[in-house]
Amino acid sequence: MRISRRNALLSGASALATLATRPAWAFGDGTRMDVAEIMLPSGTVSRPNAWTRLLLEVVQTTSVECTPRAVQVAPDDPELFSHPFAVLVGTGPLPSLSERAREQLVRYLSYGGFLFVDDASGEPKSAFDASFRLLAQGLFPTRPLAVLSADHSVYRSFFLLREPVGRVALHRVLEGVQLGSMHPLVYSQDDVSGALDRRADGMDLSACVPEGELQRREAVKLAINLVLYALTSNYKHDQAHVRRLMEEGRLE
Repeated sequence: MRISRRNALLSGASALATLATRPAWAFGDGTRMDVAEIMLPSGTVSRPNAWTRLLLEVVQTTSVECTPRAVQVAPDDPELFSHPFAVLVGTGPLPSLSERAREQLVRYLSYGGFLFVDDASGEPKSAFDASFRLLAQGLFPTRPLAVLSADHSVYRSFFLLREPVGRVALHRVLEGVQLGSMHPLVYSQDDVSGALDRRADGMDLSACVPEGELQRREAVKLAINLVLYALTSNYKHDQAHVRRLMEEGRLE
């Protein structure tokens, strides 16, 4: 599967046309999938080992071509448009963004970029959560964050998932902002990246609670699904697709 959004991001194509069609573009040489970590002056954390692990899992599990690395970018850096899959992970309150940064994030998401936001605090109600909701409202004042339905494509883009979990399983839902038929911004409050993160020696950094390694594996599946959803948009999830997943042993 040679899939990319990079060409669409760099071309500056019409946001309305992109949102209406959401095609899958072909990767060119040297443009393999990686992860862009959006970093702010405060509130955000970098977890490159989590994203390296995710991309290795994607390579081993699917045929998507990846460069297993994470690069750090500021929200107002044009380099963001070179990376179709971006993440924003935080544990504390986020600072206010400049008008330039807000405008660029809206363009990025409108032109085909995907942003996964991860509350890494592990708390039911965190300062990160409150500040991110304000940020999302400022970016898309007429398109509020909403819980994704249980049959949303993100739960079927590769694995069939019953519910989303991360390092913790406090909320067990994803939220998103919808543009056209796509949710280019998806939000978890259960620290998905914490379940993926590893120490330098390759050992898992944190325990997953309450269900341990079974929960970690479900979090890995969710992260893979996020990548496939970001790259392929609304993946078909009719009965034929379900049967195929069962035959291949991916429906557990």
